[in-house]
Amino acid sequence: MLRKFKIQHRLIGTFLIVSVIPIIFLGFYAYKLYSQSISDKLFASTYQAITLVNKNLLTELQSYQFLNGSISTNEFVQANLANKRDQHLVPSTSKEAAMDAIFRTTFPSHVVTVSILNTDHTPFYELGYETINKRDIEKAIADVDANAPYDGLTYVRTTRAYETIAVGRKIHAEHDSSEQIGYAFVYVSTDLFSKNILSSVDLGEGSQLLIMGRDGTIFSSSDKEAALGEPYRDPALLSMLRQAQQNNQSSFSGTVNNANQQVSYIYNEQIGWYLISLIPYSYINSEISQITLSIFFIVILIVIVCIIIIYFMNNSIVKPIKGIIAFTNQISNREFSNRIQDDNDDEMSVLSRKINSMVSEIESLMDAQKLNDRRKRELELHMLQSQINPHFLFNTLNTLRWLAVINQVPVLNNGISSLSELLRSTILDHNEEITLEQELQNLAHYFEIQNIRYANRFQVSYDINDELRSVFIPKFILQPVAENAIIHGISENGKSIDIRIRVQQAGEQLHIEIADNGKGFDMKLQRASEHRDKLSGIGIHNVNERIKLHYGEPYGLFITSEVGEGTRCIIIIPIQKSVGG
Repeated sequence: MLRKFKIQHRLIGTFLIVSVIPIIFLGFYAYKLYSQSISDKLFASTYQAITLVNKNLLTELQSYQFLNGSISTNEFVQANLANKRDQHLVPSTSKEAAMDAIFRTTFPSHVVTVSILNTDHTPFYELGYETINKRDIEKAIADVDANAPYDGLTYVRTTRAYETIAVGRKIHAEHDSSEQIGYAFVYVSTDLFSKNILSSVDLGEGSQLLIMGRDGTIFSSSDKEAALGEPYRDPALLSMLRQAQQNNQSSFSGTVNNANQQVSYIYNEQIGWYLISLIPYSYINSEISQITLSIFFIVILIVIVCIIIIYFMNNSIVKPIKGIIAFTNQISNREFSNRIQDDNDDEMSVLSRKINSMVSEIESLMDAQKLNDRRKRELELHMLQSQINPHFLFNTLNTLRWLAVINQVPVLNNGISSLSELLRSTILDHNEEITLEQELQNLAHYFEIQNIRYANRFQVSYDINDELRSVFIPKFILQPVAENAIIHGISENGKSIDIRIRVQQAGEQLHIEIADNGKGFDMKLQRASEHRDKLSGIGIHNVNERIKLHYGEPYGLFITSEVGEGTRCIIIIPIQKSVGG
């Protein structure tokens, strides 16, 4: 297979295989190994970082949850919310006094508004500089109901478009914890998370930290372009998070915002928040890209060195071969005066000296061939002279045939014509193999002559597939068999016999059967006497030997005969459509 390509191409391919490809393989392996190592270490450090951020987040959130707890367990609040009918009669000064007692204990700095609602969602107490619209209040209440018994956290935008997180909790009766009497909400500025917590963590160029609700709403983000209070711009992120939760994976790779990124997350079950880190692989692999670039330049350098080596190897191997090819082209143009000049000690030099020796021998053979050609022309002249006798014989037979026609003797005419054609095929046709059609024609001429001799005491019938008439067979293998049928078939009582010639194809073999219903003979006596009848020096035994020598032992002439029943001869040879094929 490699011999289909030129040697110089094979040399180039060999150098590439043994040098460049291993370097590329090792570089790729190192790239994958280093990339996986960096990815694993980065995941561990990122997960540790967001774990610390999550602790800080929960710690900060506890202050606001504690404030909510102080409000929801205050005796004044519980007593007045339980009495729905007299809530509007509670003096404002009493409310302020009760709230001041709570706020003096704890009031975190990022509180925007505090509100207390009864079960009818009617405000009982409000403190703050921002107003919350009715729609957002209902949304916050729904989240508290859904997240009970834990606090509800809801993104809320005030009437002045101030972004807050509503930390809400149910308020229960003082002496019956199963009875709900209202809601307590602390509205916290989102700056608490985006500026105080998330912005203090840098996970790398292009990375992001997100706080996302269980429904996909963004509560806070280190990315200033992220729309707070809206679902994340790539909805596939939430689907991947939920899938990772089912598989108990805290980190995974995925395509987010049309970029391949490493995603790590922590899910806070009680507050229903995801703390998510997104680190693009372009940042992770930035150093690996430098290594890849270095490997690329190394490969280029190796290729250049290989090309230089191949150039010198080409001159030492391919150049002598091209010289030999050019020299052989001269020889094909019958220019034998030149010789290959190569005084080196390698194999190409040895080959060149051998070719020079062969060319010298060819010159000698050509001189001998010229001498043989002169002798051949002399022999052809002698052969033309020797052909005078056969031509004279055929001309004489042709003259006798016309005399038979003129004298109206058709039997003599047919006999001379058949003899002439049979002699022509015997003397002038020197082919060892002829077609079955030609052999059958010769056989027909032979039967014509024998019919004159035996006074029409036999009849011949044929059963031949026309497609087999073009098959080549050895010359003169049917006439001895036909003569055997006539000699051993015709009895002394003058009874006429039938000779059947049948030609069939059996697989890749040709079966030629010549059978008669004559007197037959004893096969045992035949073998003992080694009887050999001949026609023009070719007998039955000779036919069998010729077939075996020509085609091999499986083929030949097979004879069966019984006294009084006739004789059956089968010639088996391989089918061939061309001479020697």
